Amino acid sequence: MALVWTEQLSVGYGLIDAQHRELFQRYNSLIEACTEGKGRDEIKSMLDFMVEYVTSHFAEEEEYMDRYDFPESDEHKQQHRKLFEYVQDIYTELQQEGASVAVITAINHTMLNWLLRHVKQTDVKLGTFLAAQAA
Repeated sequence: MALVWTEQLSVGYGLIDAQHRELFQRYNSLIEACTEGKGRDEIKSMLDFMVEYVTSHFAEEEEYMDRYDFPESDEHKQQHRKLFEYVQDIYTELQQEGASVAVITAINHTMLNWLLRHVKQTDVKLGTFLAAQAA
């Protein structure tokens, strides 16, 4: 299932929205590769991107949370840590066992659920808060 970017997913903060759109595009590229039978070839590059993404994107979001004293920052940061740990675990599994169907399926399923839930619920709250701070 491809992810379609809509304005409902926008957090209203340009840099964060641009990063989210990039993540959606990467996810969709992986789904397309899986559909074409090339998921195993693409999974390592997706995980390389995810490690870099969660490190830099989460650090930027968390810097905004700290700078503006976002009241829900502890919970938000905990969600970030959980995804980061998950990505690291999957990366380790990929290195040890290769690009199995189970690894690819786990990434597809988890990424889809996490992205939609986190962006729609958690990041939108952060974006609304940040927009209010700029006003």
